[in-house]
Amino acid sequence: MTAANEALSTDTPATVTFDTLSAAQELRKTGFEDRQAEAVVTTISKAMSETVATKADLELQSAVTKADIETLGAELKAETGALRTELKTETEALRTELKAETGALRAELKAETGALRAELKAATGALRAEFKAAIGALRTEFKADTEALRTELKLFQQSVDSRFDALENRLILKLGGLMVTMTFLLLAIGPFYFRWVLSLMGSS
Repeated sequence: MTAANEALSTDTPATVTFDTLSAAQELRKTGFEDRQAEAVVTTISKAMSETVATKADLELQSAVTKADIETLGAELKAETGALRTELKTETEALRTELKAETGALRAELKAETGALRAELKAATGALRAEFKAAIGALRTEFKADTEALRTELKLFQQSVDSRFDALENRLILKLGGLMVTMTFLLLAIGPFYFRWVLSLMGSS
């Protein structure tokens, strides 16, 4: 049992301990013989010495880990620098491409705007000419209608004047005839009327 304890405590860290004596006593209490208990404890000690890292192992592992971390940091730094350079290159290329596309789009938009303005100007000019022609035709038509209406009114006035003159002449002729008739009637009836009046006066 002492040899097992010394073998366990030689290369193990101070924080890892295994009480072989207590373990053997516990095994005896459960019915193990001295040789069986010693064999079990020895086996457990060997297994623990193989699986638990010693101080030298921890130092070696720490050195390897530090070197790996430094190597990984250098690789990560190199990859990060390459990624930054690549990203910068792609960004510049994207900016150049975007600038070119923006310039082309502006030129295309300017050309389309100019064409649209020219088309709008032409359409406006044509519309103005058409409107002016329509107004001129309307004025000419209105003038012709006004002249025709004036002529028609003049003819109507002349016709009315002619009819009024004819009616006036007829009325004058009728009045003249009536006056002549009354005159002849008075001349024919007058003597008889005077005689009748005188007879009435003589009888009274």
